[in-house]
Amino acid sequence: MVEGLRVAVKALKDLWGEMFNLVFMNLFTLLCLAVVIPGPPAVMALYAVCNRIANDYAVSWEHYFAAFRAHFAKAWLYALAALIFTALLLLNLWWYGAAFAGATWASWVQGAWLAALLLWLAANFYVIPLYFEQYDRRWRVALRNAILLIGAHPLFTLAILVIVGLLMALSLLITPLFVLLGLAIWALFGSEAVVNRVNVYRQRMQAKAKEM
Repeated sequence: MVEGLRVAVKALKDLWGEMFNLVFMNLFTLLCLAVVIPGPPAVMALYAVCNRIANDYAVSWEHYFAAFRAHFAKAWLYALAALIFTALLLLNLWWYGAAFAGATWASWVQGAWLAALLLWLAANFYVIPLYFEQYDRRWRVALRNAILLIGAHPLFTLAILVIVGLLMALSLLITPLFVLLGLAIWALFGSEAVVNRVNVYRQRMQAKAKEM
């Protein structure tokens, strides 16, 4: 929990330090989403930039557009799969409530589908940041690692999600804030969380290697 707060503080500091670039990249990404076709690759490009920021590297539009081109097809592949899977979860959640209203067992089934939906949403907070941190850049591997990360660090994940959730709610209430930084906040916090956990894991592996 404490480590989650530290990551949130670093994310806010990095957000402030790269405010100029992130505002314009956030605006451009929103514009791409409005056009639809370049939307998913633009989101990937924003995450690529946020990954660099989380790793304390400099960022530029060159990095943004390089990621946009490099991950165009894979971005759309995951976007379509994620939309279909999310729709299926929502459909099952709604259907059991509508078709078996009042049945006790249906409430339990609905609860299970709701838990699956929340896990899916939490996993997606980590999936793209993990994709950029992995040597094996496959969506299946990123999704598996996201679920493992949630299981290994539930309190850390909860702390980060509560903080970023509050910031996103604030940005939605203050519409100009969302337009200027909403997507960047979500991407940067996810990237900072993943980089932090990956670095901790690598340090532990190095310490174990020295002991052997």
